[in-house]
Amino acid sequence: MPHALPSTDVVEQTLSAFVRREVFVKASPAGGAPLQFAGVYHDSSQQLVAVCFADNAFAATSAAAFALIPAPVAREAAASGKLDESLVEIFAEVLNVLSRLFTSNDSQRITLRDKYLSAGSVPADIMACASGPNSLDLLVDIDGYGKGRLVLGLIKA
Repeated sequence: MPHALPSTDVVEQTLSAFVRREVFVKASPAGGAPLQFAGVYHDSSQQLVAVCFADNAFAATSAAAFALIPAPVAREAAASGKLDESLVEIFAEVLNVLSRLFTSNDSQRITLRDKYLSAGSVPADIMACASGPNSLDLLVDIDGYGKGRLVLGLIKA
């Protein structure tokens, strides 16, 4: 079965359960804040199938909310444009959990294969999946922590 992009409701429910807070997700016009981080996912046959991109704000807020780090720390990291090492490590786990967004009950298991956790480290061919008809650009607001940009993309074979 071909993989599909999740609905905003599925993204909202998945993130809310993961960070144990209300999360609000809406479509965002492409071309928002720069995407600095990415996770690339593959199926059980090792075929690359999907990618998640995040701006600094989403990485900071999702990592901090998950680890119960105070919201001001997340807001400071988001404003500074740079995550400290502990937030980067926690965000790697967020990327791992986001694999659930691409797994349906009747499809193969999707797992995180590659993580790009520093600005400018995402290869151009992967970055190309951040726009176009096979991508979903989202604004994610984690209650009490703030907003950030998350882009989900499918990798076509």
